[in-house]
Amino acid sequence: MADNLQVKLEMLERAVMELGTELFNLKGTMAKNQESHSQFLATVKGLKQILDEKGLITGEDFEAAVELGQAIEHFNSQAEHALSSELEKIKKTGH
Repeated sequence: MADNLQVKLEMLERAVMELGTELFNLKGTMAKNQESHSQFLATVKGLKQILDEKGLITGEDFEAAVELGQAIEHFNSQAEHALSSELEKIKKTGH
């Protein structure tokens, strides 16, 4: 009986360590994605400023910029949903 309890405790410890590893990896991936996203937004903002300063932004260009912003927001919401799904999978694996 004590051996069985010890085995279960070791399995639980291993599961917790694996969850920690997965969460650490996921956190690193999210940090990289956020950094890339921030760089992309800075690039788009810079391009828009240059076009504005040169007087090259037309109504169509502005609308395209709005559509780009909407696409970025859509990407973010999908990424958040994917993250939530992955966290749920990890939680279920731990149980």
